[in-house]
Amino acid sequence: MTFEQWAFIADLYTPIIVIVCVICMVLSGREQGLRFGLWQLGGVLLSTAFIYTVMFIDNALGIWPAFNLDYSTHTAIALVFIGYFIVYTPKLRGVMVLSIVGYAALMMHQKYHTLSDIITTTVCVMPVILLCQYKLATIANR
Repeated sequence: MTFEQWAFIADLYTPIIVIVCVICMVLSGREQGLRFGLWQLGGVLLSTAFIYTVMFIDNALGIWPAFNLDYSTHTAIALVFIGYFIVYTPKLRGVMVLSIVGYAALMMHQKYHTLSDIITTTVCVMPVILLCQYKLATIANR
């Protein structure tokens, strides 16, 4: 495949997981009540705000560039939705974790990011993403 074809596939990844996430939230809201679905949406929005805050801080302070790295916004936004699937959809958890691994391989193939960019971004944002998701899930279940 050409670089452009791989780029097209890479560009589809995040919109596809967003659509699957929204479908899961709507179904969850129908099954467990609107309030529960809204708490799930809140976790995604809070996680999204966090990863973009990290991006802005990195742009202002040059944290990743100081280590010859790049904060991977591609990875961070995808992890927001992967975090959702880890917390709320056990049946899709494994598939979604494998999908982000494939996406990471594709980003490296396309030379969008290095493995170090992806790993450092993941290590820095994933704990907070999961905390946001789990905490709001706990509140939703009360």
